Amino acid sequence: MATVIVPALLRGLCGGVPYHELSGATIGDILEQLDNRCPGIYDRLVEDGSLRPELAFAIDGEVVGLALHDPVAPNAEMAIVPAIGGG
Repeated sequence: MATVIVPALLRGLCGGVPYHELSGATIGDILEQLDNRCPGIYDRLVEDGSLRPELAFAIDGEVVGLALHDPVAPNAEMAIVPAIGGG
């Protein structure tokens, strides 16, 4: 199962739980499973069928441009990283 790390900003939707072990073949599958545990989180992460551009998703520590259909290895770690503003 993949481990999903939920940022502090969104943990309220997950009852404060920071990590979730979920199964799924793609990012979309995993986010749907996460939404089953944390109702409403999918809509905070996905907009118009795409990952929200103000968020980054890191797989095994590597932040890359990802899409809902991209595969995720069974033992991967996926971190949801909110954008940091400033200047």
